[in-house]
Amino acid sequence: MIIDFHQHYLPERPSYPGEVAQHWLYADSRIQGYRDVGRLLADMDEAAVDQVVWQGEYLVAGQHCRQRNMLVREACRAAPHRLAAYASLQPNDADAIEALKAALDAGFVGVGELNPAAQHFSMRDQNARRLFEYCAQWAIPVLIHVNEPVGPAYMGKTRTPLLSAYEIAARYPELPIILAHWGGGLWWYEQIPAVQRVLKNVWYDTAASFFTYPNTPLMAQMAALVVPDKIVFGSDYPLHPVAHPEGWLRLWTDTMRQACPATCAQAWMGGNAARLLMPAWRTDPRPTVVGQQLPLTAATPIMVIAEEWPERFAILERWGISCTELTPWWQTIAHALSESGHGPEIFERVMADVTEGL
Repeated sequence: MIIDFHQHYLPERPSYPGEVAQHWLYADSRIQGYRDVGRLLADMDEAAVDQVVWQGEYLVAGQHCRQRNMLVREACRAAPHRLAAYASLQPNDADAIEALKAALDAGFVGVGELNPAAQHFSMRDQNARRLFEYCAQWAIPVLIHVNEPVGPAYMGKTRTPLLSAYEIAARYPELPIILAHWGGGLWWYEQIPAVQRVLKNVWYDTAASFFTYPNTPLMAQMAALVVPDKIVFGSDYPLHPVAHPEGWLRLWTDTMRQACPATCAQAWMGGNAARLLMPAWRTDPRPTVVGQQLPLTAATPIMVIAEEWPERFAILERWGISCTELTPWWQTIAHALSESGHGPEIFERVMADVTEGL
């Protein structure tokens, strides 16, 4: 069974007022195609694709997310055994969880595609963290747009750092996460045992691989060495190369299927996607799972101190330590003191002040 886990339902060029990022994506694009349900099903038959999962467009306005979800819900009814969809959400809306509940009741099977830069939210925003925590509690999968941090510019490439995706996996270890577009290469670091443990519940899809990583057999061989059980086939259809506006779903599916090592082909082309589509969150909720709560120790990230103990973080600020969006998850007091120009001789003194009374 072949499951394309990353497509978009675009029967025509979408028009949402004020959605600037979306307008840029479709303006004079030579690679963006459009398919209604009938043509998509014909393309799926030609490519021998059994099922697709539509990912949401990254819209800024919550109202537009809801409009998109209603459109997709109606489209799925044409072939419910072949068409599934993730819910488009604005994570920083105060009612994001209620919007998610409504989407789940309507038959949506996950959240995504989220794009912090394009949707103008931070994964550290309180509402976004509340949404991720809820999804972790109920094992609701979340697909996040991630792209390579180097290379040429193109419309759709964003500033979302790999560290943000890693941080979400570290905060919410029970949250099923799918990182789009080969995860921007984050999977390569799973060679590090500690990173592999943090990313235990993270998968990587292959959407739009033909643009950024045209040597599909090489990518497949490398991924099979590092993350043989964590790749999910995705095409980003109806996106297509300029030279192949027609027949591309079949060509890309055949290319990926042939590139897969024999030991991985069944899992990559459908098995892993089928596991992610199993409705475990409906039958086996995990309401006791919450975002990772850390004690205040020398190993506590300073960003956690800033969030959970702001009055104690004020002590660190007196030593020239600040916490910004770019502060990495792994930065501890010792790292921060070093970056601020302080030597190790003051570390014990600072720790004593920060942890006094705990």
